Amino acid sequence: MKQLRRILWPVLQALVTAALVAWIVRRNNPGAVAHHLQTMNAWWMALAIGVMFVSVLLGTWQWASLLSAQGISLTRLRLLRAYCLGMFLNFVLPSGVGGDVVRAVQIHKHAQAGTRGIAATLLDRFAGLFTLALFASVASWLLVAKQSDPLFSKLAWGSGFVSLGFCVASLVLFSRRVVGWISPMARVLGEGRLLDKARDLRSSFLLYRDEPLVVVRVVALSVATQFLRLIVHWCAAKALGLPLDFAWILLFIPVVSLIAIVPVSVGGWGLREGAQKTFFSYPGVMPGLATEAAISGSLALALVTSFIGMLTPAFASLVLGIVLSWRNPKAES
Repeated sequence: MKQLRRILWPVLQALVTAALVAWIVRRNNPGAVAHHLQTMNAWWMALAIGVMFVSVLLGTWQWASLLSAQGISLTRLRLLRAYCLGMFLNFVLPSGVGGDVVRAVQIHKHAQAGTRGIAATLLDRFAGLFTLALFASVASWLLVAKQSDPLFSKLAWGSGFVSLGFCVASLVLFSRRVVGWISPMARVLGEGRLLDKARDLRSSFLLYRDEPLVVVRVVALSVATQFLRLIVHWCAAKALGLPLDFAWILLFIPVVSLIAIVPVSVGGWGLREGAQKTFFSYPGVMPGLATEAAISGSLALALVTSFIGMLTPAFASLVLGIVLSWRNPKAES
């Protein structure tokens, strides 16, 4: 039964993904979406791809800093390839975290890192999601202060609660006292064995308490990395000729990204397009465009940025894999 469930769940996710994307595009003027894609400005697209690659480099540096604090050292090219491969697989595997699992496996394969590599990889993903939630929360509350719109109030409260959730998760990860309170309750509920298995992972997390400079560097790199990925959306909007102000991207894209990690589709496809269509077609977001044009433009923007986020690291991973194989003929292809 378990084996059947493992097979059926990815198939179901793939079917849901295809159905969601097809349904969203079909209902929102696919001809207009195609027109936006056909008339893209090549220079703005090239800039978007370049900014994405710079964000990949900064993201790899962030991950390397976390690994270094755990005493894990790999060559820069191998780390960059593992990071790029993980980014690509997050778009094509049946869950939004499949690429992170692959990254942890790559680290264990080359450095025998075990839970230390898992802890660094989980914290790397955690930092990115927390930064996105913080961006969305700050932008939402600023807009609430300027105008009392129900949409902004809901986004502000929603993103605020998500940010608070990440703060609570931080307490659990890094506080010996909080874990000390949880341990007896977990054993009463029969989860003592699971808690024992998580003990080594928790110890790896606690190592970062003694590395404040690493934490500061990771926070700064996370902010820079996620901000550059918002710039990618702005460049792509320029390429598509959409009158989209960066403030709206700062508000909506973090929310869209958080929605896309809900594991009901492959890599967030369908969820991302539907959420982006809803937010960017809101009156006043794209001044001068009719509602239908705003909807088709936002769908085109979602597709373009998703493919940039997927194919840029995929190409980099392929090139780096060829380089590493050429340097070491015995390496696994």
